[in-house]
Formats: sequence, C-alpha cells, structure tokens
Amino acid sequence: MCGIFGIAFTDTQRRVEQHMVIEATDLMTHRGPDDGGYWVSNNLGLGHRRLSIIDLSPLGHQPMFNEDGTIALVYNGEIYNFQEIHAKLLLKGHLFKSHSDTEVIIHAYEEWGFDCLQKFNGMFAFGLWDEKRKLLWIVRDRLGVKPLYYYWDGKVLLFSSEIKPILQTGFVTAEMNVNVIDAFLSVGYVPAPETMFKGIYKLRPGHFLTLNEGQLTEKMYWDFAHIEPSKESFDEAKQHLNSLLADSIDKRLISDVPVGAFLSGGLDSSVVVALMSNVTNTPINTFTVGYDSAVSEVQYAEVVATRYHTNHQVFKLEAEDFFSSVATMIDFAEEPVVEPAAIALYHISKLARQNAIVLLSGEGSDELFAGYYLYEFMAKLDKAQSFIPKIVPNVLKLFSKGFSKLKHLKYLDWLSLPLEKRYQGTSSYLTESVKKKLYSADFLAQRGTYLENTFQHHFDQVGHMTDTVNKMLYVDTKTWLVDDLLLKADKMTMAASIELRVPFLDYRLVEFAMSLPSTQKIVNGSSKHILKKMIDDRLPPEIVYRKKMGFPVPIDEWFGNDLFTVISDKILGSDLMSLFNADAIRAVLSKHQNGSEDNGKLIMSLLVLTMWKDTYINTPAKLRHNT
Repeated sequence: MCGIFGIAFTDTQRRVEQHMVIEATDLMTHRGPDDGGYWVSNNLGLGHRRLSIIDLSPLGHQPMFNEDGTIALVYNGEIYNFQEIHAKLLLKGHLFKSHSDTEVIIHAYEEWGFDCLQKFNGMFAFGLWDEKRKLLWIVRDRLGVKPLYYYWDGKVLLFSSEIKPILQTGFVTAEMNVNVIDAFLSVGYVPAPETMFKGIYKLRPGHFLTLNEGQLTEKMYWDFAHIEPSKESFDEAKQHLNSLLADSIDKRLISDVPVGAFLSGGLDSSVVVALMSNVTNTPINTFTVGYDSAVSEVQYAEVVATRYHTNHQVFKLEAEDFFSSVATMIDFAEEPVVEPAAIALYHISKLARQNAIVLLSGEGSDELFAGYYLYEFMAKLDKAQSFIPKIVPNVLKLFSKGFSKLKHLKYLDWLSLPLEKRYQGTSSYLTESVKKKLYSADFLAQRGTYLENTFQHHFDQVGHMTDTVNKMLYVDTKTWLVDDLLLKADKMTMAASIELRVPFLDYRLVEFAMSLPSTQKIVNGSSKHILKKMIDDRLPPEIVYRKKMGFPVPIDEWFGNDLFTVISDKILGSDLMSLFNADAIRAVLSKHQNGSEDNGKLIMSLLVLTMWKDTYINTPAKLRHNT
C-alpha cells in the first residue's frame, strides 16, 4: 500500500519547493496508482502515492492531518489490528473522520507518543511531523516488511519508500558504494544499513529516526533476541502455533479490495491457502509460476488448488522472458539482488493484478522454523568442533550425510572457524579461497570488512544463546530475510501495484518461534517439524513432506544453454572486470557451460551487478520506471 517521500532542511529559513516533492513522489506511481498527495510547509515537504486498500473513499487521502493540523502523516503499509486500537481511542475521547488505519496512527501518537509502536501489529513505514514539538519521526516496522531509505548530510534529510525519489532531488548523485561490493558478491544482497548507493541508507527494521533541532537520532524500539524459552510441551506448542498463525492470516484478510494468494506448491504457501480457506466464504484466487523444466512445481500447486477449490492461474516463464526481465528487476528493485525468483514474482504479480490487489504469501517461514538444510549442517559442525576442532574438515565428510546437498560449499577452508566467523547466512556461497582466485589483487586488498562486521554485530546480540540453530535464524531474519527476500517481495509486487502480506511475519509469531528450541524445528533431519505436524492433517503428504523448492527458476540450465552467449558477453565486456581476475571469470563461465561446475549463482551475481552499474552509474540515471 503506497509510497512515501519526505524532505526536511535543518535551516528553518530554507524553503521546500512543492514541485520538488511532486516530482520525487510521482516516481512511485506504481506503488500508489489511485491517488497522490503533496504538502509543503516552510522547510518541510511530504509526499504520498496511494494504493487504496482500507477505506477507499477520499477520506483516506494523504498526507493526513489531525483536527488542528499540527500533526501530518505519510504512511505506507497496514496496521492489521487498527480496529481494536480505534475502539480504545474512541473510549479515550478521540474523534475520527475516516475508517482508515492511517488516522489510527495519528490518534495513537497523540495518545501514547512513541509508545504507540508497541500497540501496532502490521507492516509499515511512515513519516510523521509534529508541529508543536518541531519533530520529524520516521519509522520502519519490526521485521522490515516495508522498505524505507534515507539520506542525511547534516543540512537536508530525505526519506522515501524507494531510492529513485531521493536521487531525483539532486542532493545526492548515484555513486557506487565500493565498500559493500564484496558483501554483495558474498551473499547476493547488501545488508543494512548500507546500500549499493554511496550515502543512501536503509533504516533498519524495528528502528526509528527522529529529526529535532537539527539533530538526527536513530533508536531501536523492538527486537527478539531476548525472548524467554518456551515451557510448553510439543503438543501445546503445536496448538499455540496453529492459533497464532490462524489469527495472523485472519487479520491479513481485512481489506476493502479483492484478496488472493501466491501458491508455489511448497509447504509454506500451501499452509497459508489451507488456513485462508477456513475463514473465507468464496473460492480463493491463487497464482503460481511454471516452466518447461524439471524444476517446475505446477503439479504440486494444482494439488493444493484442487483440494481447496481455488480459482487457480499459472504463468509460464521462458528463458527469453527471464533475460529481458532482468533489466526490469533491477529497475524496480533499485538495489542489486541475486534473486531469480524476483523475476517470476514480478510476472505472476502482473497476472494476479487482474483478479486481486492484496496477496498473501508464505515468506518468512524458513527463517522461523529452520527450513533450510544448512541450519542442521552448521549445527552439526558446531557440535563437532567442540571435541574435534583440528580435524573437522575430514571428519565432516564422514558424518554429514547431507553434505552433497551443499554443492556450493566446495572449499573447506572455513570449516575450522567458529560459527560467528563462518556463517554468513543461507545465501552465502563465496569462501575466502574462491575470492582469492576471482578477485584482482587491488580489489582483494581494499574490499573492506563490512560483511564480517555486520554479521558479527548480529551474532553479538544473541551471544547469550546456547541454541546454535536459533542463533542462525535470528541472524538470517536480520539480514537475508529483510534485505533480500522481503526487498524482492515488496519491490516486485508493488511494481505491479499489488500489496503483499506475509502472515508468518506477524511479530507475535516471530517471538513465539524464537522461544521454541530447535529440537522442535528439526527432527531426524526433517526441517520445520512443528509446522509440518501442525498442518499434516489438512494437506497431502506429497505437499508436507517433499523436498523444499520455493519459487524455483531454472537459471542453471538457462545460463548453460539458451542464455550463455549473451550473458558471457555482458559480463566479460563490463568495466567491472577490473575488480576481477579475467581468466578466473572466463573459467567460471566455461565450467558452468560444460557442466563440470554449477556456477549459476555467481554468474547471476556478476550479471546483476554489471547491469545495475550500467543502469545507475555508467549512464545518467533514468528515473522513470520501465513498465
């Protein structure tokens, strides 16, 4: 729902011009095609693009103000429990002119100040101006479902749902942030707070900024690192999970426009569809992506669609469609992300827009319930290191029955390192040995330590934990989930003017999952054990217990055949090659083509970074989105 923009000069004598707010805000028309609002007052300007979801009337127009005009708000997202908060505020004497959750935020701030955030259950990013306190308050939701970027140089503060509006103002030019290139190549995204644009930052989840008397301050208002361990039995925890997830889905069905669901055929989206069917009286609209490839999950999605009598649609993605869409992905994502599924998500969102404006997905379940094999693998290694630290690499090959599944971990140089130094998320795939072969001597020497520092920071927050798996789940939720998966989910769906809701990331569910021991999440090599047991009486075994795939895209096959020549030429012809050993990159491409190595992810990383630099750095920024 929506896109927001704001600008504030610290010099109170400097005036914001309205055209600046309009031009920046309207770059996000895809995020809000239904309405636009702009407000300027002296040294402050706020802009809003509206995708109407709750209260479709003009009363939901933003910027929205309180009764005397001393509070102004631009807001992106949904407060799912706004009706409950609305009722409490009525009892306290507050008067409302609309039925929107936007107005609830304003009155909740009037009543409780910053503490109102503790009452909100939702996904949101907003900027609120308090004229009486001369305070600008900029907030991002607990899990970072909604994006929020900012630029600050001590004289001007810019914030926005997207990066292009910030660039549009001219206060910052698009410059590549060389300090995070190694981080991007290592994990396939740029961890917060940095972005690939020098000087432009992401506000971290569960944090807010305040600008007051020329001083910008950041504060964390929520975290889940210190949740008390659950004392519930497995059966009690299973019932608790069912209750929380059912309520989370129920809350996310509140809408004044049509609602549907993404259905990949995997466990998570199937759980969402199954629980949605319990509370809807009409058939659910469901959507999936298929390929002419062995990795297609169409048949599994159809099993669930048939069982719950959904109105099901399938989009077929071909190799040609994929390559032509990489530029579109980079255009809308703005940050380089190595997410082939983002392209599939964009196309299926455009298809879905014909029948639904709000869609639910299963994003976040893997990071709550240990859905990746890597968690078990790392936990085994961590345990082994306590008594065989010197010979772990050799012993590992013997006792880890699933080692073959981790085909990207070809180099064992990191196996003797402690977890905090070794683990860089589920998407990490470049070890130090590989980097020494791929990187040029100059780049290797000046790449910096941003990635290591970021992961160490998050591990420090859970240093008190003894559960290795829960440590990794916390770190992935703070990094990979928000800066890759949720970024992809928001940007690609909003590109099609679709609002995506993620019921697994209700903060109550996140806190509950963190309270559970990993022994309830991984049992005898089976991941997401408690979730599977919760739902296995409502879904077929071939859905609940089959191998995880997600929204698979057959890039390994396409990169080795259909798209090899065009991608190789693009990468090898880039000025980014100065960062690499050209012969090593040629070898990576050649070995992938002949099938001796699976280098699909590395090739995708190089392709995305090359095209990102061409789009934003090498040519004048084209700020209007491609559609």
